[in-house]
Amino acid sequence: MTTAPSSPPDGPRPPLARLVELAVVVPVEVGSRLIEAVPVVVDKVPSAAERVKREIVLARFLGKLVVDQGVRELRSRLTPEPDLDDRSADEPEHREPDRDLTVTDVPTDDVPDVATLALADYDHLSSAQIVGKLDGLDDAEREAIERYETAGRHRRTILGKLDQLRTASS
Repeated sequence: MTTAPSSPPDGPRPPLARLVELAVVVPVEVGSRLIEAVPVVVDKVPSAAERVKREIVLARFLGKLVVDQGVRELRSRLTPEPDLDDRSADEPEHREPDRDLTVTDVPTDDVPDVATLALADYDHLSSAQIVGKLDGLDDAEREAIERYETAGRHRRTILGKLDQLRTASS
């Protein structure tokens, strides 16, 4: 009784046939499948390696970003925050007012009301905006702004410009 090669054997095979199959047929079959698969794997390896490199670069970048953010957060929690109402956004945070720029220390009862200042919405203007408008004011208006600024925020840029204009007009 003869069977087709693709059909399973009817009974147990002798041990010698199984040994030949394990020693010769199986390695040849595995080798032929590897030869078929190698070009596909080789084509994928460089792209996979490049992808891994890109992902490593991205992971390092994100890691550095997270660490830097953590350091900033930690520093902000460890250092006391200055009162934001008393500082201008364009000046360094922990700087004391420069008393050399003021003409005199202004008593609080001599401080003009913000509504009477020559510049409308003075408290909402930045230092750069105020400095740009000081040239167009007369001496009395500048003096009122200087008294108000000296009694309040002490912004060096504004007080310095007022001092410069006072020196230039003398």
